[in-house]
Amino acid sequence: MIDTTGKSLNKVCEEIFKALVDQGEQCLDKDGNCAYGNDKGHHCVIGFLLPENNPELMKFVGDLSNLIDLGDLGSNTDFIQSNLEALYTMQEMHDYKARSCDRDRLQSEFNISNKYIDQWVEMGTTG
Repeated sequence: MIDTTGKSLNKVCEEIFKALVDQGEQCLDKDGNCAYGNDKGHHCVIGFLLPENNPELMKFVGDLSNLIDLGDLGSNTDFIQSNLEALYTMQEMHDYKARSCDRDRLQSEFNISNKYIDQWVEMGTTG
């Protein structure tokens, strides 16, 4: 889990994107669906912010707007709630390549920019 304490959204995103690029592939469950965490130890954008030892969160099926309804998302709950729109945009970009045009939105609306964005988006699905 990436610790967000005292970090800007841009810094946390840089850590997440680098971790995803280093991971080398999407985080998919046994049925080939996007997952927050899987048995290989992989994570998605949001999964890197969740406690790995919580199977309810790692195996949750649904997007961030549904996940947030669970309430306690671990020590990063406040960060996630404070940055919901940006994190949801990133989740959508990665899960649906057609949304990769939103990288401009990440820069203009959320001031998120780093060298890993293009590599990370390319790892997404074609859906």
